[in-house]
Amino acid sequence: MSSASVQKNKTCADCFNILADQTRIRIIDAIKKEQTNVSFLAQAIGLTQPTISYHLKMLDSAGFITKERRGRETYYIFNKNYLCKDCGVFTAPIRT
Repeated sequence: MSSASVQKNKTCADCFNILADQTRIRIIDAIKKEQTNVSFLAQAIGLTQPTISYHLKMLDSAGFITKERRGRETYYIFNKNYLCKDCGVFTAPIRT
């Protein structure tokens, strides 16, 4: 199943399940401020690169972030057009 079809079929429960993890909230908070790479996130959040990559994969599959290759680095960007934005989950302040 493609990432696009998963995004079309997701529910609020799916989004909240992904957002229920404190690490993913901290990653989103960092990415909303500026696009960044795994190395920066690992240093800023204080976790290993494989752990950050795991969480980024989940956020990407849910459509909360996008990625852009720049040479050898991949930069992660908050997706302002995520599919479930009508529920307003990111308009309320999220405490991290």
